[in-house]
Amino acid sequence: MRLSLQEIFFFLILIFTSIAFYKIIEPFLADIFLTIVIAILFNRPYKYLENKTKGRKVLASFITLLLVIIILAIPISLIGMMLTTEITDTYAIVKEGLPNLRIKIDKIYHSILEVPILGERIGSTNLSELQESINNSMQKIAQWIVEFVQATFINIGNIIIHFFIILFLLYYTLIDGKSFLEKIQYLIPLSEKDEKELFNKLKQVTDAIVFNTFMIATIEGSYGAILFAILGIPSPVFWGLIMVVLSLIPIVGANTVLFPTSIILLVSGNIASGIILLIFGVGVIVINQNIVRPRLDGNKSGMHPAIIFLASMGGLIWMGVVGFIAGPMITAVFVVIWNQFGVHYKEKLDIYSKEDVYR
Repeated sequence: MRLSLQEIFFFLILIFTSIAFYKIIEPFLADIFLTIVIAILFNRPYKYLENKTKGRKVLASFITLLLVIIILAIPISLIGMMLTTEITDTYAIVKEGLPNLRIKIDKIYHSILEVPILGERIGSTNLSELQESINNSMQKIAQWIVEFVQATFINIGNIIIHFFIILFLLYYTLIDGKSFLEKIQYLIPLSEKDEKELFNKLKQVTDAIVFNTFMIATIEGSYGAILFAILGIPSPVFWGLIMVVLSLIPIVGANTVLFPTSIILLVSGNIASGIILLIFGVGVIVINQNIVRPRLDGNKSGMHPAIIFLASMGGLIWMGVVGFIAGPMITAVFVVIWNQFGVHYKEKLDIYSKEDVYR
């Protein structure tokens, strides 16, 4: 079917205005995405409040915004301030302690040289180059962590602006979300069945990532941080964040930090603290990882844990903190679309798979 000149002109305007609109909203893509995620997470509380307020959407949306501020915004802000302080102090300590580290490396190096066979093999190693490499690596890691935290939490003005944009968008998303979703479904050139599968998959992945992965990791990291604070281990909030990140990685978990710390405490003479950390730290995390977490999770996302991990890490590298959830959601769309492609074109794919297409 040939398009008329009028139709061609219409589609050109459509494409041009779509690109222009994308450029306009590009600085706020992260805000829009976070708004959608929060709207999905707080949809049930909003529906409950809407029923309780006898269909008063404005009041229900306003109360939901207050819940978002209390449950998400305030705790994240407090953690951010504490984390910034701890990391800045730790960075200063590491920087000041580098000369002592060089002395310790020198002592260890000379002790190893006295070992008959090992000493001969390591004797050719350039100590100054090794020390310089270790110092540079530690400085780069510490500086990267400081810069990351500062970029995430310290730029208060920027954070406040984006926070109010998210609240503004969330307010109207909760009120008009259903009609907006129906409009999107109407414009997407897919069958009703395929559209429902796509949107259900997005909701399923979001729930699984936030509740069954991120929330469990946050609980593990917070629990570890509380134990560290009780036992007087320095920078508990910082180590809690590290445990949260490690808990997100399949197989690894918070015990990557807790177990070595407990061993260090035992070796250094803090027997009571080491035993407490082993029993109430390592032991509890082992039970959670092997008994509690599998029952709570149950592969509710519908995707393999390895794919979710790669999608989360890839999204994190690509889009920053927001990409941790965006990655799996984009991957979910990718999986659903290709699955639908396989269903709709099954007959043709079967023909191609049976024929020798290379002849």
